[in-house]
Amino acid sequence: MSGAPHPAEGRRTFVDRVSRWIAAFAAIAVALAGVIWGTHVAGGPDSYCYLSQAELFASGHVMHVEPLAAETTWGKGAAAFVPVGHVPAFSRPDASVPMCSPGYPIVMATVRPLGGRRAMFGVVPVLGALTVWLTFLLARRVGGEASGAAAAMLMAASPAFLYQVVQPMSDVPATALWTAALVAATHPRLAESTWRSALAGLCTGAAIFMRPNLVPMAGVVALSIFCEWPVPWRKALRSWIVFAAGVAPFVAVVALLQNAMYGSPFRSGYGSLSLLFRLEHVWPNLQRYPVWFLQTETPIVLLALIAPWLMRDATARRRAVWLLGFAAAVFACYIPYEVFDAWWFLRFVLPAYPPLLVLTASALMALLARRRVGTAWRSAGLAGVALLSVLLVRIAIERHAFGLWEFERRFRLAGEYVAARLPRNALIVTAQESGSVRFYSGRSTLTWRELPPDGLDRMLAFVRAHGYHPYFLIETGEQAEFVQQFEGKSPLGNLGWPPSVDINHMLRIYDPDDYTKYRGGVPVRTDRVWTTKKRNWLGFKF
Repeated sequence: MSGAPHPAEGRRTFVDRVSRWIAAFAAIAVALAGVIWGTHVAGGPDSYCYLSQAELFASGHVMHVEPLAAETTWGKGAAAFVPVGHVPAFSRPDASVPMCSPGYPIVMATVRPLGGRRAMFGVVPVLGALTVWLTFLLARRVGGEASGAAAAMLMAASPAFLYQVVQPMSDVPATALWTAALVAATHPRLAESTWRSALAGLCTGAAIFMRPNLVPMAGVVALSIFCEWPVPWRKALRSWIVFAAGVAPFVAVVALLQNAMYGSPFRSGYGSLSLLFRLEHVWPNLQRYPVWFLQTETPIVLLALIAPWLMRDATARRRAVWLLGFAAAVFACYIPYEVFDAWWFLRFVLPAYPPLLVLTASALMALLARRRVGTAWRSAGLAGVALLSVLLVRIAIERHAFGLWEFERRFRLAGEYVAARLPRNALIVTAQESGSVRFYSGRSTLTWRELPPDGLDRMLAFVRAHGYHPYFLIETGEQAEFVQQFEGKSPLGNLGWPPSVDINHMLRIYDPDDYTKYRGGVPVRTDRVWTTKKRNWLGFKF
């Protein structure tokens, strides 16, 4: 087995015995971080998209229907009823469909009957812990027990990973499943075992289900057979057939769902591939992703590049080259993708993190083994990695990984306020909260950004004629944009009257009916909602 201890170290040492406990502790710490500091909200486009789709699947549907959308009296009026994270349904004008991939929502829909929405928010912390443990197993197979513990600590402390383990999004689930596929594919007797090949295929298929655009990675996983030499071609062919049989059902389900939701098995909710993936994106992304990666993970990850030359046997070297190839292929899938300017878009390439950190840990332990003094070198190495992990967690803190809940809670506060305090016929005219208000209150929403500049008054007359009471829900950061769009076209466009509600100085709710009262000298009372405590997933306050 590759990564086996050096002959001089044939007996299990103290480090060997405690390595799995270190990895288990790291995995539990990640799960607790996701529970305690998790946002646990249906917020902006991504999180609302996934949670909305999960509830659709749980109810046996694939689209939201809003009858009012088909009756609008202004051009492209139905678009205003499409909430964030959704696109118009291809088959009917009064419906919208989530734009995100279906794998993660299906997992949440599966656990929802067990514990309601709280169970849905528990999926990412659990899969985050699983990612850390699988990283340990993969590194142990490549570089031994100490490498496994070191890789688990590095994974658990990764700023990009921690930033996503507190959010209900698909990045961590996709990473967990790709890591599971790597662990299954690196078994030394893969070609000789039908069930192991099937397991690798099922894990790969499930990972594609989470993130369909990474379907080319299935081919990279299949190349793991070349880590063994000489290649048993007859067994390899059988292994590939079984592997493909495990992948195929997931690809078929994705195609069927995309056909039902977007009108074609080859169309997704994110738009045209020719617009998303372009050659002109390559150079800007090459200037971003590597820099962000080194800034957040520190230059120690460069050790991964030399890992193949530090392995003690040929099989381990081939396996290290294959893992480097897998990580490079993940980056290659996103280098031509749309350009973003925030470091947390490293989330796209999170599936590359486990193999890179496995190789980093294995290279570090191999270097220490060459210069060791006595038998304490692995203990010293793990102590150094533990200190580095503290630094990485500090980087995560500085980059607000554990403060996202405070920023995101406005979505839940607004939705729950609408549910509790506004009438049943309330229709909320908003932008960012167009999804979260629906999620928490069940009220209809309309996106003001989709209105023509002269359409505000027409929209208000339209919804009132259909028995709704309209309210404006505006983030303080959006107010200038709202005024710029509608001022001069409507007397209500400058929001020149007091809001009826102020939530944490971040959101304001305006009742258009208060405008006339205020102009007539009637004071408008503002209900001020201010919260300082955060209730986490388990219900504790701190």
